Amino acid sequence: MQDQGLILSALLRPQTGYYSDVIEEAAALWESLTMNHGFIDGNNCVAFASVILFLQANQVLPEGEEEDWIKFIYRNIEAATFRKNVLDKWLREHTSPMPSDDHKS
Repeated sequence: MQDQGLILSALLRPQTGYYSDVIEEAAALWESLTMNHGFIDGNNCVAFASVILFLQANQVLPEGEEEDWIKFIYRNIEAATFRKNVLDKWLREHTSPMPSDDHKS
């Protein structure tokens, strides 16, 4: 760990109440964990895993191939476009709500 404060800041960002829904919260978390560089190494991997877990914990499933997600991450980091609005758009296009268990008796 390089800077615990940067990591905690990133983890708390979705809880600020500024975001309209769980997708926007996930985008904020993803951006912060990636760009804050709170870890010595592996910031992109930790951020990717964290956003997937965050989505699943909030009843949202990622869609598409993992390879497409990885290409998206590196393409946007290299282009300096890894920003919340870009991530929000991607997440809206590449996630879906988990099926409900309403059919159970």
